[in-house]
Amino acid sequence: MSSYLIEAIAILALANIVTRAFPFIIFAKAKPNRWIDYIEKSFPLVILIILIFYTLINVDFSTSPFAYKEIIAIVTAIVLHLIKGNYLLSIFGSTLIYMALVQMV
Repeated sequence: MSSYLIEAIAILALANIVTRAFPFIIFAKAKPNRWIDYIEKSFPLVILIILIFYTLINVDFSTSPFAYKEIIAIVTAIVLHLIKGNYLLSIFGSTLIYMALVQMV
């Protein structure tokens, strides 16, 4: 491997580390403002709603199979969230169920 390529990779790696660490270094002692707190609390629900609408956008409820795959995935998301209260588990669990149903059935 040429020294030019090694230097380029090292510079890119350093730039990547610096840009990712920079906000944590600068804002380590700063108190988050209200806007960030609001986004942190509401963003998972927004993602879940977007996924539900995306799932239902091209579904025809009037013909067979009556969107049973989508309904099962949505019910899975609701049940997982009611049981565990974790948005990530709800999103990933229902997405996994939906993808499995789409591929297998």
